[in-house]
Amino acid sequence: MKTIRITKNAILFTFLFFFLPSSLVYAQRDLQEAGTGLQPILHSEYINSGEESRFVTPPAVPENIEIPEFQVKQWEQWGCHDYPNCGSSRDLSLRLFRDGSRLKLTGWVESGLYTNAHGATSRYDVDGLMQNSGNGPNFGSGLRTTDYNMNQLWGRLVREMDSQNGLDWGFQADLLYGMHGYGVQSEDSFDHGWGRGDYGLGFHQLYGELGYKKLTARYGKFGTPIGWEETGSWDNFFYSHSYCFNIEPCTHTGAMLYYQLTDDLKLAGGWTAGMENSFANRYGDQSLIAGLELAISKHSTFYYYMTQGTLNDSFGGGYATDYFIQSLCFEWNLTDKLTYVCQYNLNNSNEQLSRIGVNRLSAYGINNHWIYQIDDKWGIGFRAEWLRDNGVLAYEDASGKINDSDYVELTLGLNFNPTEHLRIRPEIRYDLAYKTPIFAHGTKNEQLSGGFAVLYGF
Repeated sequence: MKTIRITKNAILFTFLFFFLPSSLVYAQRDLQEAGTGLQPILHSEYINSGEESRFVTPPAVPENIEIPEFQVKQWEQWGCHDYPNCGSSRDLSLRLFRDGSRLKLTGWVESGLYTNAHGATSRYDVDGLMQNSGNGPNFGSGLRTTDYNMNQLWGRLVREMDSQNGLDWGFQADLLYGMHGYGVQSEDSFDHGWGRGDYGLGFHQLYGELGYKKLTARYGKFGTPIGWEETGSWDNFFYSHSYCFNIEPCTHTGAMLYYQLTDDLKLAGGWTAGMENSFANRYGDQSLIAGLELAISKHSTFYYYMTQGTLNDSFGGGYATDYFIQSLCFEWNLTDKLTYVCQYNLNNSNEQLSRIGVNRLSAYGINNHWIYQIDDKWGIGFRAEWLRDNGVLAYEDASGKINDSDYVELTLGLNFNPTEHLRIRPEIRYDLAYKTPIFAHGTKNEQLSGGFAVLYGF
């Protein structure tokens, strides 16, 4: 296994900060309608890649004409509404590329602290790797307790594609270092195993694309379009993730086609080498991925994405799994400040165990977000979720026993943007596991926890 020795000293941090490729693409841009006092949002073409959003601003329109709004599955970013075309990000692009270049280099750093009322701390193996977070299995390796974590040092390099009037090409590369780094590495990929200790390094996305007017083809590794939350911290309101997020894929490797059928309807479909896999694909995994995005009205949008396929002996020992995963999301801007999101996730799988038979697993849940933008600097959000797990998450109690269980979580969080590049996110969270005690290392059924994260975008 190829290993890159990575230390957490200031020299490495400086190197990654200035040389990682990245770009941030913002979802919406407010334009003042002349003479009316209204602030409509222009209808834009939205290409969804799970972790990346590309917008092409339509031609100018006559004044005093109301333009329908096309929603996006990202809450409006505050402070700088034209990021990365403002502040230091714009200056960085101009230093590295000629003026007017479509190459964009940006990114962010996220670090933070999370703890729980039980006082449970993270546990490590003999090699110094964290076995589980003291906050519980749903928090994963990204939120260990008793330590201040650097969750993400994210870099993105993009060549923006403009195919409205003809043929064009583009690419995107996202490189991630931090506590979340191991989670984006693909099976048998060249970056598999990069890292040291709790800190991993891997490509979350690495793809090229070719577009012609309403059709876009993408080939390579890309973030999943399934679900509403994103792997990239900058695109999420909350520091922690929902249970629904943990029954979704993270990445796919393959080919996708996107077609803008009408102004309000986009279709997507393609083939991938299973989930969390690379083109090496030594087990021959196959999967279909498809979906649509529909602007129902000026203020609401519906998203549906699914994947169905097989995982052949990916874990060794005779495992062969066929699965079906889908997510339905409805986003509704109730007012110009309040957004509501309702998400339904389903994960069904059949594990074919050699000499044993078929083990049928499932998980499904409903996840709700209410996000209120107080002003340009402050926002408040509330998340309420229920999930039923029948073996997909496979959380264990202290004895190692896995039970089917229902999980509920309630999270209240704030976002504070003192500057256009700085974001501070405190939150408090309550979790309840009805049947399986999964907190305090498998001894408690409920938990009160909380923490904060600091993000800096560059």
